Amino acid sequence: MASFQRILFKSIDILFNRAQNKHKFADIEVKKDIVYDEEFPDVCALDTYRHGSKVGFKLPTVINFPGGGYMAGGKEYRSGIASYLVDKLDVCVINVNYHKCETFKFPQFTRDSLKALSWIEKHADELNIDLSNLYIMGDSAGAQIAAHSVTIIQNDELREALGCEKCTLKFKSALLFCGPYDVITAVTSPSVLDIARGLGNKVLGINVRNKEELDAYPYKPYLNLLDWMGDDFPPCFIGHTKYDIFCAGQGERLIAELKKRNIPYVSYLSTKRLDYHCWYLALNNRSAKKILAELIAYMQTVLRGETPEVKEIVYGKVPDPVPEEKAGE
Repeated sequence: MASFQRILFKSIDILFNRAQNKHKFADIEVKKDIVYDEEFPDVCALDTYRHGSKVGFKLPTVINFPGGGYMAGGKEYRSGIASYLVDKLDVCVINVNYHKCETFKFPQFTRDSLKALSWIEKHADELNIDLSNLYIMGDSAGAQIAAHSVTIIQNDELREALGCEKCTLKFKSALLFCGPYDVITAVTSPSVLDIARGLGNKVLGINVRNKEELDAYPYKPYLNLLDWMGDDFPPCFIGHTKYDIFCAGQGERLIAELKKRNIPYVSYLSTKRLDYHCWYLALNNRSAKKILAELIAYMQTVLRGETPEVKEIVYGKVPDPVPEEKAGE
């Protein structure tokens, strides 16, 4: 029987599918279900998106990990944003599937992400992607997976501890939306219907409410990617919202760490009450159009080989400033 968490996130996929994915874009070629791990062909697969006129050309590439609370979601539910980026930027977008945590606990989906990135690296020629012009992207759980993947690539100790495949890809930027970057805080904090702690139990396979059990969890030192972030973490575009019922405050924690390390970033914070978790995926929503315009401008700058200026954009009422020491706690 499916858990409450899986039913919830699957319902979100279905309810918002039209707003997020039923848009018309001209001349987008999609190659579906390319398997990157033959051991799990039904799960470990990816889709590629590009202009039909650019099929034989090596393109800048965005590798995207879809969200879904580690319980649901999938590459088919991010076809809209993939097609949008191809249409606006003329890039290749790769949407990557991975195991869900109802049956496969952490760090399986993390191992999947590195397996996928390593496979992409080895098959770059047949995929016609430019390995010198790569970007990594994710929303919600996918944002955590994307950012964690970068820290794993950059740290052999972390990679070996989690049993991940070696990969040497380098990314020009990380595009991160509404993710839980400080995982311990995310899964132990109170939330609506206690969703966060319920997800933590499913993701880790332990009772996160039990401090002794959490402290004894063997992977605890490797969960928080912020603890492993180095000075060579790529520049970031960070989308987050004040009224996020799943990951409120997590964007601020990521920004605090980037500031410590002088890593360039552009932050887009919405303070509109109706801007829910991952609101930017509803492409025709007025508020979504605002952040997407900033994302496209950011990407155009990076694609030109320039480093965007550090910028903190607030859409809606400007919130009171958060002291840096509190944001980074």
